[in-house]
Amino acid sequence: MELLKDKLFNGISLEIINDGYIKSDSYYSIIIKVTNHNDKKKKVQLEARYVSVEEGLLDTYGNIDMLGSGRFLQPQSFVNVAMDYKELKSLHDKDRIELDINEGTIASLLLIREHGQWWIAESKERSTYNRNIKSKIEHFEAIEEQFGITLQNFSVKVEDENSLKLFCEVLALNGEVPQKGFNVEVAIYDSDNSIIYQTSISKYDGDFKGFDVFNFGTIRLDIPVDEISKIRFYPTR
Repeated sequence: MELLKDKLFNGISLEIINDGYIKSDSYYSIIIKVTNHNDKKKKVQLEARYVSVEEGLLDTYGNIDMLGSGRFLQPQSFVNVAMDYKELKSLHDKDRIELDINEGTIASLLLIREHGQWWIAESKERSTYNRNIKSKIEHFEAIEEQFGITLQNFSVKVEDENSLKLFCEVLALNGEVPQKGFNVEVAIYDSDNSIIYQTSISKYDGDFKGFDVFNFGTIRLDIPVDEISKIRFYPTR
């Protein structure tokens, strides 16, 4: 087994740093230090279930944002999250914590306490995300026809919760290769329908030979990829 504090999950580390009647005499608290070691801000959300060898499964109270909808952590920063329990009186070896990071999209963990330290007994990690981002792609055939091209075979590879790669094929329409140059633009929108990212690839006059695969590279976003509302591909000059 590996110690929890020694493990990184997509650049996020967790460490149980304190426990006891810290905030009040009514709740026994377990303090988890959550650190973002990445160079970009990350949204982190935790779901915890505590199973005590003395009291059984316990209800968790505490930081509602981190244990509920989540919180954005700035690069190289941390926050201490308090998990509070009414029934818990002390920690024991063999106690367990079932912990999901970002609803399991980063990792689902089973932690066990041995010799006063927390170890990872089981870990299901997601190095890539199987999300249906492809269904959010839009393109405009009528505009493509004006440029003498068609866009097809759109592909998405989600790298992690904040980054993805985009690809598409560009074909000459009806076999007639356009001689004028063009750009293929990509615009990514958030849930408020605001454009949060834009990029493009250009073909100059005479460069396009009738078929090409456009690779838009790794796109790093300030929001999780599952908050993307749509991705639009369209040609311009």
